[in-house]
Amino acid sequence: MLFNSFEFIFLFLPIVLGFYFSPISHRLRLFGLLVASYVFYGYWSYQFLGLLMFSTTLDYFLGIWIYRQKSQTNKKRLVVLSVLVNLGILGFFKYFNFFADNFYTLNNLINQDSSRSFFLEIVLPVGISFYTFQSMSYTLDVYYGSTKPHYDYLSFATYVAFFPQLVAGPIVRHSDLVYQLEDPKRGIFESTNFSKGVILFVFGLSKKMLLADRLAEAVDPALNSLTFLSTAESWLVAIGYTLQLYFDFSGYSDMAIGLGKMMNFDFPINFNSPYRASSITEFWKRWHMTLSTWLRDYLYIPLGGNRQGPLKTYRNLLVTMVLGGLWHGANWVYIVWGFYHGLLLSIERVSGRAKGYFALSRLNVGLTFVLVVVGWVFFRSPNLNFAGHWLAHMWLPPYDFSLHHFVPKVRDRFAIALIVASALVFLPKKTLEMRVPDMITMRYAMVAALLFLLSISFFSANSPFLYFQF
Repeated sequence: MLFNSFEFIFLFLPIVLGFYFSPISHRLRLFGLLVASYVFYGYWSYQFLGLLMFSTTLDYFLGIWIYRQKSQTNKKRLVVLSVLVNLGILGFFKYFNFFADNFYTLNNLINQDSSRSFFLEIVLPVGISFYTFQSMSYTLDVYYGSTKPHYDYLSFATYVAFFPQLVAGPIVRHSDLVYQLEDPKRGIFESTNFSKGVILFVFGLSKKMLLADRLAEAVDPALNSLTFLSTAESWLVAIGYTLQLYFDFSGYSDMAIGLGKMMNFDFPINFNSPYRASSITEFWKRWHMTLSTWLRDYLYIPLGGNRQGPLKTYRNLLVTMVLGGLWHGANWVYIVWGFYHGLLLSIERVSGRAKGYFALSRLNVGLTFVLVVVGWVFFRSPNLNFAGHWLAHMWLPPYDFSLHHFVPKVRDRFAIALIVASALVFLPKKTLEMRVPDMITMRYAMVAALLFLLSISFFSANSPFLYFQF
């Protein structure tokens, strides 16, 4: 079920909110949230509900068993079991054919063997990367002693499956959400929180429908005929995708945070004006912040972080970012994208330029944005060959600054969306993430109502969020 759909906004959400705020017991309210979350997930692929329940149940019991062990060795064995099972599930569904394809290619080069009998027709479960990381982080936190085990299966299962952030984040830690779920006072209607949640949801919806999808109308067709793009068109498409991805993903995060706020839950912020960063180091403190902190806490720091000297620090940065890239998808373009960012982070650390390269902050922001755009070329490309052609069109002669490829209707919509998106990203001191005031004025409400009406006018087109594929 999509947030940007009639069935979610006008059927599913009113029923869930009506039940949630009705005068019932807290346990029944929590059970209703769990059922609603399973219905929400099962709307896409009910056959994978068992996988979600299995991951939840496994980590629920492992968390308790890890805590009860006296021996550190036994604790470590159990947490390794949690990591292996969760990553094994993720690896099978997401990476089996990727590694099989590369093994086939290597084997064919060596033995001239053309057999592909070990390839499988695998359907990737929606949101598997998010809920496995969220569930696995719980057992890791219990192992490290940063949280205590949870004995209430109902609230733990609701934490893992909670529908606002189930399929595309933000990745919420156990200690951030489960105790909110257990608080009976959260079920009391709070007009301030509800109105703020509605505004956040509408802002996120308008980011998706009015900006991200309008940019996609030009970006996607243009990339289908990359060979014919001029230099200017190649740059415009790259910048268009850069803005599209931000407004699509941050739009989803705003909607998820808004849905939580309607029900009096506080989710962590996931974006903080990332394209205003002055360096790649700062960019990763602002972009997909819950994933960045997850990778830092559960991968970079356990690898040694920056505690073992410069060379190992650079190694840890590269390993973390390459694996972070691989998390996004089973394709070499994501690995190269992760390596590219890891290399930039290492260069900034070596040169002492983590806060910026120039004395003028605007130059730093401009350079960082260009570096990020180049990275997104890999991220958007279906393969490395495609990325190489795209970058060649952008950087290498002969230079052509014509705009002949875009048909007038698409060109006009693209130009408007590009200008508005750029203005929202670069001109204001603050963008829309978590900036809703406590008191909603009539003018604020009228703007939100207009944005909502404009957004739902585009619902006829099926437009899933970009991060659903990850």
